[in-house]
Order: sequence, then structure tokens, then C-alpha cells
Amino acid sequence: MQQLSTPGPAASNGAAPSAAARQDRPTLLCLPHAGGAARAFASLEAALPTAARTALLELPGHGTRMAEPPRDDFGTVLEDLISGSTPHTTGQYVLLGHSMGAAFAYELGRHWSALGRPPAGVVVVGRNGPTARRTLPDLHTLSATAFLESVRRLGGTPPQLFEHPELVKLFTPLLRADFTISETYTLLSGPPLACPLWVCAGVDDPMVDDAGLRDWENHGTAEVAIEWLPGGHFLLDDPAFHAYVAGVLRALPDTGARL
Repeated sequence: MQQLSTPGPAASNGAAPSAAARQDRPTLLCLPHAGGAARAFASLEAALPTAARTALLELPGHGTRMAEPPRDDFGTVLEDLISGSTPHTTGQYVLLGHSMGAAFAYELGRHWSALGRPPAGVVVVGRNGPTARRTLPDLHTLSATAFLESVRRLGGTPPQLFEHPELVKLFTPLLRADFTISETYTLLSGPPLACPLWVCAGVDDPMVDDAGLRDWENHGTAEVAIEWLPGGHFLLDDPAFHAYVAGVLRALPDTGARL
């Protein structure tokens, strides 16, 4: 297994990046976990101000698109994300997906690769490979009470949500739709990803295991690098994760950006 990045604080010479360097930054397209909104990546965006132009892709029914009905079909949401990502695929870009978003990042990478606009790399976070066994039983088929209790135990959802019946009523359909997508996703037809694939997860994440992460090696024909980071499933705000992503960006072909 080849190491593709060297996680660690991004180097800085103290000078502000030039206009040319800002223009040449790669675009980092981020896809959230089940129940998550694009703002889940806000701290990552803030941690990499000179390393990348961050595009936070919002799913139907989430965050700024909350007025739209949530969708529980992987293909339908993938088509929506293809449309949303189109403007960002003309230059150098990297796809990054967390948990459910990792499946979308992988399939978006394959889609754009088939059209001759491949990403410079794909980062999958906190998800076993597409053909690995699942480490936890499915939640989307549980009764409402059991489903909400299982989601609460996973963490990542504000505890106060479960204390207010009106919020529970509002968010339960969205959460169930997302878990349906995440738990019923199966690998789409077509060749494996041909660009570098970075795979990472928290050492305390109950939703992944070593064999599951190594399954990603079966779905990429370029380098596949796997790394364990401190933390659990929800590690997007951790400095160690920010440093890891900075390392990924440093490993990209030079475009003039100053990381």
C-alpha cells in the first residue's frame, strides 16, 4: 500500500498567497454524512484557507435546501449531485465524502472520469468499501422509536434534537431517507476508479473495520492509501483530520498553490 500523503500542519512562510496562487488552488468538493448538512465541513473550510477552494455540496432536504423533500434513492440524489458538481469539474478538483457522502464521492469520481473530467483524487472518510461486509445492522428498517434511539447512540446528532418532539417529527423523515440511501447502496456498474484514492477513518469508529477499509483497494486502479486517525466516526472538526486533508492536497500535482 503506497502512502500518498504526509499528514501534518500545512507549511507557511507567513506571506499571503498571491492572486495567481489563489486562482490555481484545487477545488475540494465535500459531501456530508447521513443527516448532515454542507455546513458540517465549515471548520475544514476554515482550516484550509489557502490550500483549496472549498465547494460544500448540499443534498436535497438538507441545510439550505431544507424546503425540498428528502430523497431516499441513491441514483436520484447522485443525479442531483452531478448537476451541482458540474461547475467545479473543469479544473483540478478533489472529491471528499464522509460516511454516506463517501459513497457519493466515489461514484461521482467514476462518473466524471468516464466523461473525461476525472478528479485529481477522491477522499473517503469513515466508510467501509463498497463490497465489504457491514459492521453494524441496518437501521432504516427499524421502528421509529428503535431507529431514533440507534441514531442517538451513534452520536453526531445534536442531543437537543431528541428533546423536542417538533424537531424529531421534522428530522426523522430526513434521517430515515439518508440511512436508507447509505445502507442500501450497492456498487454501480462500470470500471473502478482510476485516480488516487485516499481512505481514512477514526480508530474508535464503530462503523468501519480494517478489512472493510482495505476493501477500497479492490475499487481503485491507481494508488490507494489507508490511514487511521484519532477519534471516532464524527471527526470532521478534529485538527488531526484537517492536517490529514492538508497532506492530501500537498500530494496533488503542483498547480502553483501555496499550502
